[in-house]
Amino acid sequence: MIIMDFWIQVLLLSVLFDILFGEPPAFIHPVVWMGKMIYLFVRLAPVRFRKLYGLLMVIFCVVLAALAGVVVMLLGTGIPGLIIAAFFLKSTFSIRMLLKSALGIKKDLEEGRIEKVRGELKTFVGRDTSGLDMHKSASAVIESVAESFVDGILSPFFYFLLLGLPGALAYRMINTLDSMVGYKKEPYLELGYASARLDDIVNWLPARLSIIFILIASILFGKPFDALKTCLSDHNKTASPNSGWQMAAVSGALQVRLEKIGYHVLGARYDEPQPFQIRKAVNIVGFSSFLVIAGVYFIGKVPLV
Repeated sequence: MIIMDFWIQVLLLSVLFDILFGEPPAFIHPVVWMGKMIYLFVRLAPVRFRKLYGLLMVIFCVVLAALAGVVVMLLGTGIPGLIIAAFFLKSTFSIRMLLKSALGIKKDLEEGRIEKVRGELKTFVGRDTSGLDMHKSASAVIESVAESFVDGILSPFFYFLLLGLPGALAYRMINTLDSMVGYKKEPYLELGYASARLDDIVNWLPARLSIIFILIASILFGKPFDALKTCLSDHNKTASPNSGWQMAAVSGALQVRLEKIGYHVLGARYDEPQPFQIRKAVNIVGFSSFLVIAGVYFIGKVPLV
């Protein structure tokens, strides 16, 4: 019971770190370290057998991330161990930065700074932002907030609940690998194949579970019936087997058309989004995040015996 209570404390302290401080400086951020390791592997990638090399890269990186979690666990349940464990858990998720960034872009859109928004969106979404107008920019932000609810919030907590800190760190390594090399184009077509497939696998269940939280949040901040209806009809319209679920649900909840030009349209029957609806998306994802944390907390409090 003492061990269980300790990890509940780690959970709550990590959330407090996120609320108060956001992301730690880059030079001590574990995800930045992960990225540097992956970059080194990419630089050393051979010309031949790149798919096999990519698989070995994934295995090595994920195992190392999980081992880092084990080492932190061995520090014990004292105050130093609590702080270090909470710091590492916090590095696996990001709530404050996601929502704050979205609201910043909303403000710029409302004040007509479209060129600034296009520049900001380059680091926020994976698409060409140079020709986006106000509506398409708002769509990009809402899509990113919805998608990041799974990648950046729900999945890390899910694997923390399932496998502890090693599970959360292993998940974050998998997702970082996917974001860096999981592209269906050269030079990553073969090198990133294992990373992309593994990311699809580990996000499969969290993506579908996300609908529960979004539907509950939509009771307060949107249209739950439309969220469910759009999710069921449009979840398979995205290239990713996972991201369509939460994006389509948010599209329905807000009754907005979300479009990535040349790729997908979700909620085609709705009007294009206005900047003020970014706030509604933030409310839905923010409240959904609260529900996830509360769920992990209460499940973690249940005695195993």
